[in-house]
Amino acid sequence: MNILTDSMVNMTNNLQNCIKKSGMTVTEVAAAKGVTQATLHRVKSGKVKLNIVDAEHYARILGVNVQQVLFEAKPIPVIGKCVIGEKTIKRTLHAKQRYEIYADAYTWSGRAAWLWETEKPYQGLWYDWHGAISFTRMDPIVDKYIDTDCYQHNAVVKSKTPFTCKLDGQKGSKIQITAGVLYPQPRGLYSVHNGKTNELYTDLDLEWATPTLSVVHRPDLCGIHINEI
Repeated sequence: MNILTDSMVNMTNNLQNCIKKSGMTVTEVAAAKGVTQATLHRVKSGKVKLNIVDAEHYARILGVNVQQVLFEAKPIPVIGKCVIGEKTIKRTLHAKQRYEIYADAYTWSGRAAWLWETEKPYQGLWYDWHGAISFTRMDPIVDKYIDTDCYQHNAVVKSKTPFTCKLDGQKGSKIQITAGVLYPQPRGLYSVHNGKTNELYTDLDLEWATPTLSVVHRPDLCGIHINEI
C-alpha cells in the first residue's frame, strides 16, 4: 500500500520532458492514460497538481521511474577536471563552463561535478578512475568560504596563494587546488592530508573548501549524461 496515494506533489513536475524523451505523442499518452489532451496539458503545466498514483501510471506508460516524472532534473555544472598521471594528479578549474551533467539519480541543484581521466599510457593504482565523475557542493566555490562539513572529511580545497606540490611527478611545482581530509588549525589556517597520495600540507590559507559528496566510476551505467555546451 502506498501511503502517499492521496498526497499531491506541490512542485513543477517533469512530465513534459519525459513525454518528449519517450518518443510518444501527447495524443498517445493522453489516450493511454484515459484523459483528454487538455487535461494532460494542465497536468504538464502544473495547473493541475500531480498525485502519486497518476505519476506512477504516467511512469509505466512512458517507461521511466516515478521520480523522473515527479521531479524536474536540473543540470549539474562541470567546474573542473582531474587528470591522473603515473605520479601526478592535476586538478584544474574550468575558466568557462564547457559541460553540464544530467543525472537521473542526482537531482540536488547545489552539486558541482569534476571529470576524471588518466593520461595515456597509465597503468597505476588509479586506473579505475578514468571516466569517473566526482561531486562536491557548489556554494563554497561560488561564495568562497570554508564549508565546516569538510572538517575531518574528504574535501577539495583551493588556497589563496600557490603552494609547493609534494607529489613525486609534480614535486616542486606550484599548485592551488588539492584534495584530502581537512583539519582546522589556529589563526584561521588549515591542514590537508591525503593518505592515498601520501600528501600533507599545513598552514594553508584557503579561499574555499567544499566536501566531496560522492564518486561515480561508471556514469554510463548510472543514467548520467554529459552534455557539451
